[in-house]
Amino acid sequence: MNTSIEAENINILWASLIVEECLRNGIRVFCVSSGSRSTPLAYALSKVSTKNKDVTVIHCADERAAAFYALGYARGSGIPAAVVCTSGTAVANYLPAIVEASQDAVPMLILTADRPPELLDTGANQTIKQDGIFAEYVRWSFDLPCPTEAISPTFILSTISHACFRAVNTPSGAVHINCQFREPLAPVVEKVAEAYCAPLENWLQNTLPFTRYSEHTTVPTEATLRTIATMLASAKFPLVAVGRLSSREERDAVMQCAYMWRVPIVADIASGLRLHDLPNTITHLDQILLHPESLDSVKPDLVLHIGGSFVSKRLLQWFSSIRPRDYIQLSETPFRQDPNHQVTMRVQSDIPTTMKMLYKAASGFNAESELAVHAFRLSQGIEEVLEQHLKDSQNNDNEISEITAAMLVSKNIPSENGLFLSNSMPVRDMDMYGLTQHESGYIHVGTNRGASGIDGILATASGFALGLKKPVTLIIGDLALIHDLNSTLLAARNPIPLVIIAINNDGGGIFSLLPIATNKNVSSEVFERFWGTPNDVAFDGIAHFSGLLYEMPETLQEFEKAYKKALANTSSDAPHTTVIEVQTNRENNAEEHKMLQSKILSVLQG
Repeated sequence: MNTSIEAENINILWASLIVEECLRNGIRVFCVSSGSRSTPLAYALSKVSTKNKDVTVIHCADERAAAFYALGYARGSGIPAAVVCTSGTAVANYLPAIVEASQDAVPMLILTADRPPELLDTGANQTIKQDGIFAEYVRWSFDLPCPTEAISPTFILSTISHACFRAVNTPSGAVHINCQFREPLAPVVEKVAEAYCAPLENWLQNTLPFTRYSEHTTVPTEATLRTIATMLASAKFPLVAVGRLSSREERDAVMQCAYMWRVPIVADIASGLRLHDLPNTITHLDQILLHPESLDSVKPDLVLHIGGSFVSKRLLQWFSSIRPRDYIQLSETPFRQDPNHQVTMRVQSDIPTTMKMLYKAASGFNAESELAVHAFRLSQGIEEVLEQHLKDSQNNDNEISEITAAMLVSKNIPSENGLFLSNSMPVRDMDMYGLTQHESGYIHVGTNRGASGIDGILATASGFALGLKKPVTLIIGDLALIHDLNSTLLAARNPIPLVIIAINNDGGGIFSLLPIATNKNVSSEVFERFWGTPNDVAFDGIAHFSGLLYEMPETLQEFEKAYKKALANTSSDAPHTTVIEVQTNRENNAEEHKMLQSKILSVLQG
């Protein structure tokens, strides 16, 4: 941290104050895209990163990728990164990642350089209206005036401190600071009056933020805890449904209660609990719901929903159909997550703190019910079907499928590694068919399910790896990877390596599983053009262009060998990122889904 501020001119001074106050508020990662108007900020960062080895600057040619990288970093670390860009359309490229951050409460700090107000609406080059450009998708925004000695330098410090607080305060999200600069942008010497920096004297004597905000945590009242405990005790068939969780502390707190209560749990893939062999967890409830009549005699009369939303559409439909008497939702944000309009009690509070308090309040609760026994038996039967399917495919040395690729990753990914799942089929396949691990430790699962887009997935996974400081396996479809091809350069230079499993089914595989694929009014030619969207792309050339290692196995045995080799490359003395291209067939994939579901239905109906 600086205990003195040296600056060639007022622009550089303000930029240096912005960067220093970011550091004092815990921001250590800056994602920077090149530009002229942002020169003061880039110059200030260049000086700081040269002196302070704890500061990481990620250079991103594409602003969209930079923002998604920052999003992934915060997902992995829980700490916001800052993104820095020049004026004009560069700013607009941040919007998709900011939308995702808003929807899923992920902190980010957006620092955009801008031209002075006298150039707005004049036809001046690279000048657009940047103030308010992100509308309601940011938690707070502020338009900084052009640097001037008429404004105290403490104005900059208090503004940045507040921005950092708003980014992490519940509900967290992106905060936008628009920084206007007049010429000169380069560090030419234009002396700043010595008296101007006098208000900084006390601040320079320490390394604390200018404004220190006390930690804000929301906890439920004793009355609320007693109410929930009473509802749990009176329920005949309670069920805990765990959506996306954002930290190990949240997962540990949830599991502590589950162990004590012996209550059945359904865990979404993004919870970080789905792939682990844990007591009480109904691993394959989504597949049990292929035949929901299997649970008619033990329908939950109370659902305790913890965390975010669910990938499984069948689970949501089942909740809607059974209409439990009580549906309690525990979330850290004020956002309504109630597509079925059935939440009867909502508690906004810190999840780890609340679960620890609820653990004590409901200490006598024990819910080893018929629901648990019956659902566990069905889930075990489905796990055996899936295990046998993988074993048969391996013994027959079959070609790799999207399902068996997900199965093998779930069995082989090391504990404490990261797993990032792209939207469309990868996240669904892992949620439905991922096999449970018996090792201790966690698989840190990341997804972009706030808005569920396929843009920026590779950039997010790269940032996720840096945030975790652990290698990450990314499973991504071909369209999503094509959408983010420029981030292959970002992945190749990432401080933490990845294994990129590119599922190449020559188009949008999910549409082959939707009703549009068999609609009589849609010809096969029309379906292919508008939904199948074949691309005829292979990724070997892209890997070579970006400097990534590349494998294209054809059989399951070759895939498992290639995956283990790629994992070893992430932790070698010279770590590398590997692309493993898995070429599949969309029609075969749809048939495999149907075949597996038929086998599962036989178990459920037997």
